[in-house]
Amino acid sequence: MKRIFTLLLLVAAMTTTTQLKAQDLVKGKLDFLKDVTELGVSFDYNKVTVGTEGKEANYLKRKKAEKEAKEPGTGDKWEESWFADRKKHYEPEFSELFTKYSDIKLTEDSASKYLMVVRTKFIEVGYNVAVSSQKAAVNLEVEIYDRANLKKSICKIMMNDMKGGKGQFATGMRIGDAYAKAGKELGRMVSKKVK
Repeated sequence: MKRIFTLLLLVAAMTTTTQLKAQDLVKGKLDFLKDVTELGVSFDYNKVTVGTEGKEANYLKRKKAEKEAKEPGTGDKWEESWFADRKKHYEPEFSELFTKYSDIKLTEDSASKYLMVVRTKFIEVGYNVAVSSQKAAVNLEVEIYDRANLKKSICKIMMNDMKGGKGQFATGMRIGDAYAKAGKELGRMVSKKVK
C-alpha cells in the first residue's frame, strides 16, 4: 500500500511540473530588459495550425471552397482578408497591449539592440452564430534575440490558450482579441520580471 501511495505522489509531481502555465518562461531570464524602452518585433506564421484541421493550408482550402459554394468569386476575397487580418488586427493589438503593460515599445522598423520574434503556433478561430459563440484562442512562442546573434535566443516564452474575442462576428476581430490578451499577459510578465 505504501508503494502505491508513493507511486501516485510521484506521478502527480511529474504531471504538475510538465504542465505549462498560460505563459511560461521556458528559457533564460528577462532582467536584461530592465532599461530597454524599445524592442524590434517580427511576427512569424510559417508553421501555424488552425483548429482541428492541422496545417493552415487545410483550413484555407476548406473555407475557400465553402465561400465559393455559397457565392462564386468570394473564396479569394475571403483568403485575402484572412492574411490581411494579421497586419490589421493581430499584430497591432498584440503590440499595443504589450507596450501598455510593459512600457517597452514594439516596432517593426526598430534598430534596437533586441528583437522579439512572435511565432504563432496555433489559432482557434472561434465562432459566433445567433444562439452560440466560442472565443478565439492562440498559442504563441515568443523569443527575444540580441541582434548581434540571431541564431541563439536570450529567452523563450510559451503562451498557450490565450483567449479573446467572444461575441464578434468578424473572425479577424475575434482572433485579434486573442492576440491582444497575449500582448497584455506578456507585457505584465515582463513588467514583473524586470523590476
